[in-house]
Amino acid sequence: MRSIAIGCVAPLLVLLSICASHADIGLIAALNSSLEQLVKSLTINQISKRAGREFYSGRMDTVDVVLVRSPMGKVNNAITAQSLLSHYAITSVISIAPAGSVGAGINIGDIVVATELYQHDFGTIKPYGFIWSRTPDGTGWDEAGYCIADTGLRVLAARCARDMKSPRNKFHEGVIVTGDQFISARDKKEWLFKKFRAKAVDMGAAAIAQVCYANRVPFCIVRIITDSPGVHARIDFEKSIPAYQSDIDIPEFVKGILQGMQHRR
Repeated sequence: MRSIAIGCVAPLLVLLSICASHADIGLIAALNSSLEQLVKSLTINQISKRAGREFYSGRMDTVDVVLVRSPMGKVNNAITAQSLLSHYAITSVISIAPAGSVGAGINIGDIVVATELYQHDFGTIKPYGFIWSRTPDGTGWDEAGYCIADTGLRVLAARCARDMKSPRNKFHEGVIVTGDQFISARDKKEWLFKKFRAKAVDMGAAAIAQVCYANRVPFCIVRIITDSPGVHARIDFEKSIPAYQSDIDIPEFVKGILQGMQHRR
C-alpha cells in the first residue's frame, strides 16, 4: 500500500471538506428578519458554525446555496465573506443588506444594485481636513480593482427587480459607498454624492466586494434603503430592523436572481 506524505494530509483534508460542503451560490444577509425569510425558502442539508456565524447549506428551488448572516461593519463582513469562500465551493456571491439613501429620488424601500463600490472612510486626516484615497487591493492604481461589480449578475438583479413591479418602491443602479459609520448628516451625504456620485451608503458592501475580488469570485451587491439623511434617519433605520419597509418580496427577488444565474450556465 502506497503511503501518503504527512505534508499532503492537511491540504487533502481541506479539499475533501470543501467538496463535501459543495454549493454554488453564496448568500450574505444582514438582518435577522431577512435570514429567517430566506431560511424558510431553503431546503436545508446542513448547518455549520464557523467564525461565530451559522452557515445554512441547502437548496433554494433547484439551486444549491450557502446562506449566512453577517453582523454590521467592514471587518465583520470581510470575515463573513472570507469564511464563506474558504470553506465552500462558491461560484458567486449575492449580498443583501440595508443602506441609507444618498442620491436624489432614492426613497425608503427602494432597491439599489451596485455598479461600483468604494470605502469612503479610507484616507488621511490632514490639519485642513480629510483626504480620501482608494483602499489598496493588490492591483495597480490604473486598474479598476475590486470596486467594479459583475455585469452579468447586475443585469440579472435589475431584471428581477423590475419584474417585481412594486407600485411604491423603485429600482436603481449606481455607486454604493461603505464605511464604519452610520451617516445621517446631510452635509456628509452631499459630500458622498459629490465625491463618488454615490446612490447609497452602508457599512459592509465594499468589504464584501474586496474579498470577492481578491478571491476572483463574481459578486452582486443589493441594498434596500432603510433611511434618508436627516434627524430621523436613525429612527427610520430602527423601524426597518424587524423587516424592510418595502413592497418588494426579498425571498422572491433572490429566487429570481438564482434562477436567472442557473439558466445562464
